Amino acid sequence: MPETLTKLGHALFGFTSTLAALVNPVLPPISAALFVVYELDEEWCLSDEAYEEIREYLYGVAAALGYLLVTSVRVVLPWL
Repeated sequence: MPETLTKLGHALFGFTSTLAALVNPVLPPISAALFVVYELDEEWCLSDEAYEEIREYLYGVAAALGYLLVTSVRVVLPWL
């Protein structure tokens, strides 16, 4: 169960950090860079396969980008 919560947490962080672009476009790259640095530090110290956690983060990023694309299309093309 804790592993599932961790995976969801990484995806949720990717989702929310991508949506932060609505506030300031600089926030998503900063949060992504901080997340990667944190995960690589964990990899170096704990050898916990950071690539899996970065992949989970990217799932959240992809979901947020899809959400932003769908909602922006509805604004531009309201009949969809």
